[in-house]
Amino acid sequence: MSESELPRWSLEGIYPSVDSVEFDRDIKRLYDIVSEIESNGKDPDYSLKRLLSLNDLGEAYVSNLMAYTEALLSTDTSNNAYLKAFSRAEDVAMDYLSAQDIIVENVARREGEFGSPDLEEYALTLKEIMEKSRHQMSLEEERLAKEMLKVSSSAWSRLQSSITSSIEKDGKTLNELRALAFSEDRSVRENAFRCEIEILKEHEIALSSALNGVKGTVLILEKRRKWPSPLDRSLSDSRISKESFEALLEALEESISMFSRYFHRKAELLGLERLDFYDLFAPVGKSGREYTFDEAMDIVEASYYGFSKETGDFIKRARENNWIDAEMRKGKSGGAYDTYFPLKRESRIFLNFDGSFDSLFTLAHELGHAYHDSVVSELPLSWQRYPMTLAETASIFGENLLFESLIGTLSDDQRLRVIESYIQSASQVCIDILSRYYFEKEVFERRSEGELTPGELNEIMVRSQERAYGDELGEKHPYMWAVKSHYYAEDFSFYNYPYAFGELFALGLFSLRESSDDFPSLYKRVLSLTGRMDAVELSKSVGLNIEDKEFWKRGLSVIDKYIKELEK
Repeated sequence: MSESELPRWSLEGIYPSVDSVEFDRDIKRLYDIVSEIESNGKDPDYSLKRLLSLNDLGEAYVSNLMAYTEALLSTDTSNNAYLKAFSRAEDVAMDYLSAQDIIVENVARREGEFGSPDLEEYALTLKEIMEKSRHQMSLEEERLAKEMLKVSSSAWSRLQSSITSSIEKDGKTLNELRALAFSEDRSVRENAFRCEIEILKEHEIALSSALNGVKGTVLILEKRRKWPSPLDRSLSDSRISKESFEALLEALEESISMFSRYFHRKAELLGLERLDFYDLFAPVGKSGREYTFDEAMDIVEASYYGFSKETGDFIKRARENNWIDAEMRKGKSGGAYDTYFPLKRESRIFLNFDGSFDSLFTLAHELGHAYHDSVVSELPLSWQRYPMTLAETASIFGENLLFESLIGTLSDDQRLRVIESYIQSASQVCIDILSRYYFEKEVFERRSEGELTPGELNEIMVRSQERAYGDELGEKHPYMWAVKSHYYAEDFSFYNYPYAFGELFALGLFSLRESSDDFPSLYKRVLSLTGRMDAVELSKSVGLNIEDKEFWKRGLSVIDKYIKELEK
């Protein structure tokens, strides 16, 4: 596939450049918001609605500026101009976050005013402010903590991103080596795996230092803020109850035997006794074609049109307006994401397109996120913020739309290929995510006692993979902790279970199709409520109970149906 076929996104509609008048203007506007909060935010008689409005407006400017500079950096991690712009945005964002603490302290003392009719749209915001106030240090301590984050966990996170996006072996970047995991040739997959392990080992000291730095910072701050654990803070930020998380976790652990049947069957189809880590993404079946980017977009767009004209029109709009950066190139970070610019009410899609089936599903996934953004963009700012758990609903839903549109149009060989790819993706979201949860949980437990060496991190990772994958996986990947940027996110620990939540919640939503007269409208309503309700309330509003393990098992049963077909 030639590089000319792959688009680079256009960010000029967000800001013309990092040194543009528009970028400088929004930096100044955010400083003005900070100044107003600092001048009036401690006044107990200052308008409560105005404070909440400043809270929303400040978050919108922070999101816009940070999303823009992070988007630039992710495509060119060593660009000095982008680094300086990111630093400028981060500086004012930290000032705003400190000012936001003033709002929290003021609002928490005025609970008696919460019933005012003009504050109705802020019901969830007020509930979350009260929760935050119970875990907030003094204003001076919070300000110091935020200032220190710029040179601690945030810097460590940038170091990990910079290293993993720039290192290479035999002329191939780490991203390109990892993409070879999808090769039909086992020797190619294994060689790429060995090269990946080799270059990660060369940088293990820096990467382990970064991980220790991030996790150490989180532990100190969560303890000072009186959170029982980083997981408790994560669940609160995710707007899910402990009961719903435990129900999900129990269902995932019970699914290990189900996915073990899949791993065993995949090994048989590949002519192996059992899989090694570098076999997990190996294609099965004879449909070995590659897709051009335009072909992939045609297929994804058609799948969304098959669901509703509105969703299809949105995908077409994203495509025509050059919202997607698909090219794999040196200096570009790995992975894929959707980012939203609230001041412009637009999204952008970042991925490393390699022409595989997996790339099709990645496109469908990230465009699902972007559609979700478009739904909430019509709402007040206070209703546009939704948690990671509910964020994954639309993305996984998009993957399922693609899967369903493909499956009925394929030959037997192609059907085998697509079904296996679908289950493989589900296994990553359920089983690999489970291993990542086990890993992060043990890292936090042991990091509280001191720094962990690269060897110890490797041991924890291998043990976590053994626990989740069982006996069906031979050689493990000891350095997965080094390549997953989610582990280095100070502001959201346990950036793993939301994917399993989204996968199975989306499948649970799918189960409502038969009983709904207008399912696309119901689906859009669910997305529109993700910023207004917590996950338990939202699920109950459509007749679902996420605190019941049986709900999660319903979604797993859909995956099991295709595993059984694969076993035939």
